[in-house]
Amino acid sequence: MIEDLDSTGAETVGFLGFRLYAASPGRALLELRDRVAEGRTTHVVTLNSEMALTARKHPEFAAVLRQAEMRVADGIGIVLGTRFLTGCRVHRIPGISLAEDMMAAAAHEVFTVYLLGARSGVIERAVEHLQARFPALRIAGWHHGYFHGEEEEVIEDIRASQAQILLVGTGSPGQEFFIARTRKRLPCTLFMGVGGTFEVWAGRWRRAAPWIQRMGLEWLYRAIIDPTRWRRLSFIPRFIWLMLCEKFSRQGA
Repeated sequence: MIEDLDSTGAETVGFLGFRLYAASPGRALLELRDRVAEGRTTHVVTLNSEMALTARKHPEFAAVLRQAEMRVADGIGIVLGTRFLTGCRVHRIPGISLAEDMMAAAAHEVFTVYLLGARSGVIERAVEHLQARFPALRIAGWHHGYFHGEEEEVIEDIRASQAQILLVGTGSPGQEFFIARTRKRLPCTLFMGVGGTFEVWAGRWRRAAPWIQRMGLEWLYRAIIDPTRWRRLSFIPRFIWLMLCEKFSRQGA
């Protein structure tokens, strides 16, 4: 059962104090394309379990997530958690897949794009990849994600580019905070945090095989190919515990 509509007019489901987009990835893409074309500002949050836990601990981050016009279920934990707590189904919409689809749409609709994130050298390779894949894509500018102390210069560069779409790949929660504090100063219509997407586009990381993606096990694949990520997986039992506590508290209410 779908509970409400969000600011885009789409079906949403309540989850941990957020409204989650519940419609299909295809519909999400069409709505975002239309919003860019119509000049309606949209911040898309690709919510995963780790972000949900961070928001639970830090109210200021939770406020940033709530202010976004659209929140999609990036991780399988969010999909399963929503069904466990509400009985409602939401579609998993991986951020990298949505970003790739938006780049295809931007090439077709002649929207301009700015890429912010990754290391110097990596971001340039990501740009080369996109322009080879989508020759008509208009990339108005790009900048690496290590700009501590130089944020004003980056903001000016984005403003000068007059880009309609801004993808920020500096990692969560930093990318969401950057979007929240700068969006009113920028000309962009669509803002989206994309995490490590630029590293994938640059060929530095490889996505899991489609069958692994369909099973929702990309997190495990990334941990296997990058053992340094194992320490971060402590969020999984903490997220499961949060779901159980939420379920029991609702039953006891």
